[in-house]
Amino acid sequence: MPTPLPPNPFPGNAFYGAYERCLALEAAAPNLRGPPHCPPPIVCARLLGHLLRLATGNGQGQVQREITSAEDNEGLMTLAGFYLSHFIHVFKRSSGPTPQPSDHPSRPSFEEARQYALAIMQPATLDHRTARAAARHRDGGRCILTGRPGPDAGGFAVLNAAHIIPGSTNRNIGEEGNKRFHSGGAWAMLSMFTDVNILEQLAGNLIHRVENIMMIDVSCHHYFDELSLWLKPVEGLPHTYRVCEAHQGLKQFLGIPDMVTFSTKTEHALPHPAFLAVHALCCEVAWMSGAAEYLIDIERRMDQTSVLAKDGSTADVLSRALGLVRC
Repeated sequence: MPTPLPPNPFPGNAFYGAYERCLALEAAAPNLRGPPHCPPPIVCARLLGHLLRLATGNGQGQVQREITSAEDNEGLMTLAGFYLSHFIHVFKRSSGPTPQPSDHPSRPSFEEARQYALAIMQPATLDHRTARAAARHRDGGRCILTGRPGPDAGGFAVLNAAHIIPGSTNRNIGEEGNKRFHSGGAWAMLSMFTDVNILEQLAGNLIHRVENIMMIDVSCHHYFDELSLWLKPVEGLPHTYRVCEAHQGLKQFLGIPDMVTFSTKTEHALPHPAFLAVHALCCEVAWMSGAAEYLIDIERRMDQTSVLAKDGSTADVLSRALGLVRC
């Protein structure tokens, strides 16, 4: 749920002034009108403030510098719109039909492992199908979050191969114009908030590498892609995560414990903690700022708007939807 910014947590350091600007924007928000392609002023203020609080390392420093460099409140809101479009929206599944479950799996085998190893050595041959087979083998044919068995393990759970960093991030890299610009901006943003060279690790077909994929129940996959479910690495405990939910009772409904530890008896790498950490940062900022509800509202109104009204009453919906790729 949207959370007001807490008092300045940065006394006496370089982040203090930047956070004060976020607090001032939040206080002024009821009397402001934001740029047409950006979220409401209150969402902008909280998005920047919570991102500055929760980001770490180089990413936190970059957010501070960009907030400090903004000329005025309009500049701050435009900056927040950019983060919404190129960071939050990157992880948010677009509305539309529910993704089809993975193909009915065959038994994990040495041959599947061999095919994945060959594909990693020749990235052009790596695809979702090959990585899915490897992840299924690694996770023992079970949901990595609930432990429920799929057909491979003698059960009935419908499992999907969920990308942590979405496969769509690479979709428009080879195109020209705004789509290419947007994809490049998304990768630059993701690189800011991770301590690994994420672009080098996931460029092109490497987006399908097994470290970026989890085999999870179809319902878990839905909520993970909707930013309603995320995993926060537990410091000092390798591959152990605290499971977080946007809606109270969601974990219980899905049958997910409060903490999970990943392990495998295969040679395949486990999901990368850095990839899960950047997804978690996105989810927390999205819900605490109100950006998640803002995106949901746009999608709902776009779904209900088959044609634009002649009186202009639906123009704001189109403007804000376009803002997700133009800010």
